Amino acid sequence: MNLTYQAPSISHDEATRLLATDEDRNIIAGLISIGLNELDRVWAQNVCLAYLTSESEAVAASAVTALGHLARRHCETDRETVIPALEAVKEQFPTLDGIVSDALDDIDAYT
Repeated sequence: MNLTYQAPSISHDEATRLLATDEDRNIIAGLISIGLNELDRVWAQNVCLAYLTSESEAVAASAVTALGHLARRHCETDRETVIPALEAVKEQFPTLDGIVSDALDDIDAYT
């Protein structure tokens, strides 16, 4: 496995551009940056929710992680929408159970 460090702090416009490329690597970078940096929580949450249903496990995992970051950073989330969506990810990708549990823990602890 080849790991490459990428600074997670990119602009909103750059994150949007990365998401539009349809390349998993770029989408993952965009999602993580959104989770760590985006100021518009509602927009960010909606973007992450859209990527939870990705056919790519890595993209879905990044969306899950980003939702946890958003909950931690903004101390707010739409629990009625986010929690069922996270539970559905576990059904689609059972291997993401631990990542989903971490995001749910962040939601419980910070919102």
